[in-house]
Amino acid sequence: MTSTNAIEKALQQKIAEEIRTEVKAFVNTIEQKFRTPYNDCSFYDIARTHSDDRNFSIQFHQLEDLLCRMLHSGHEDAMLKKKSQELLNKLELI
Repeated sequence: MTSTNAIEKALQQKIAEEIRTEVKAFVNTIEQKFRTPYNDCSFYDIARTHSDDRNFSIQFHQLEDLLCRMLHSGHEDAMLKKKSQELLNKLELI
């Protein structure tokens, strides 16, 4: 049973790396297309709407972590399920 847990942990690590890679690419694009040519904006306001009083600000260097956590919590389970099924298909077990 520990090998099953090891496989699941390896898939979870792969998912985290995949998310981190995509987020890094996105953040780098923001850096190149907006921050560097126009201004090095330090803070970004996060709110549901323009009139939402419940907003908060994050610094640019926190953007990557915020996006990774957001995508991880929203997609990890579905990604794990799909990647597990793909692995089983490759192994021709099911």
